[in-house]
Amino acid sequence: FLTQLALNIALGLNSSLLPHVARAGDLNRVSSLGYAMGYIGGGVLLALNTALFLFADTLGIDSGLAVRIAFLSVGLWWIAFMIPMALNVPEPPAVPLAHGSRGSPLRDAFTRLAHTLRDAQRYRELFKMLIAFWFYSEGIGAIILLASAYGAALGLNTAVLIGTLLMTQFVAFPYALVYGRIPNEANPWRAAYVSMLIWTAATLPLIGMYANASGAVSIPLTFVLLALDQLAGILFSIFIGRRLFAGLTRRLDTKRAVILGLVIYTIVPLWGFFLRTQAEFFLIGWLVGTVQGGTQALSRAVYASLSPRAKSGEFFGLYGLSEKFAGILGPLLYAVVGTLSHDPRASVMSISVFFLLGIALLLRVDEYKGARIAAAEDAEIFGVEAGLRPASTPHD
Repeated sequence: FLTQLALNIALGLNSSLLPHVARAGDLNRVSSLGYAMGYIGGGVLLALNTALFLFADTLGIDSGLAVRIAFLSVGLWWIAFMIPMALNVPEPPAVPLAHGSRGSPLRDAFTRLAHTLRDAQRYRELFKMLIAFWFYSEGIGAIILLASAYGAALGLNTAVLIGTLLMTQFVAFPYALVYGRIPNEANPWRAAYVSMLIWTAATLPLIGMYANASGAVSIPLTFVLLALDQLAGILFSIFIGRRLFAGLTRRLDTKRAVILGLVIYTIVPLWGFFLRTQAEFFLIGWLVGTVQGGTQALSRAVYASLSPRAKSGEFFGLYGLSEKFAGILGPLLYAVVGTLSHDPRASVMSISVFFLLGIALLLRVDEYKGARIAAAEDAEIFGVEAGLRPASTPHD
């Protein structure tokens, strides 16, 4: 409990630095780079610790010691990669309370939060974004938490479950980088990136259907088919998709890019309802990796554009709270539907409700209005114009 509490606080404070270290036009890129590095770093450490556990006997240690070493390595990993930020990232400027300090930093923090909540109407777009984020994070959190349990309930191999989890981490790395470039109008390849996402979302279910129909359900063969599919997708996106999806891409600002990711995410629980083989589970894991990092990164960028820099700590505290409470309603709905239907397939399909609600609520967020309010407040407090605050420019 203490570890989770400390981690949540640290992640919230880390995210609150985003509007202080990145210009408005760089929010997407910096946020995406952060998530990408997090996935590759977490994937490497997870792979090492998984190997340590699986080959504990060969190394002459028992599995209990391997688990303890894994826990120790995580702590040392966090400390090691925290040092560069601690040494190089300056502390954001402190903004005094409007009515003066009460003498206690803790009391001041709660006082500032109370004032902010009283002014919720002023930050209406930010709170609308926060509610939308909470709903679709419930879906994301449920998929992350329940994937292994669902696979086990269907009788899938443990090695496949672990391998898919690892694979998703490494797939999320390049796709998070790609996702951060989609809203950038100056990037000539953004339509190709969109094409690749759509190609993958459209073709992987077809490969799964083929694997089931032909009996070609082994993981090595599935990986070969997947590699060929991704190569074909790259060629298609470069020579055809780049032009085919140019019109759609022009309309994809940061918020709409998040919505695209959520639409693709919605495929996951729907496909999960029809899942029959470990090959399909592996393919679903790849599909999750294509949007998991990108939607999280761009969601954070949109939220950062709506948050005044002077209040980034408290607003990102609420953001972190929303993110960490996500994963409560999703598993609860999964359990309720499973109890009523006695079918884990119906349970996993019910998760799509959170993505649909999140999309509907996110469509109601006017991020440009919210960003103007945040920029005006920054200008008033810091005495300078903050410039265009949205993470991307508006579209008709």
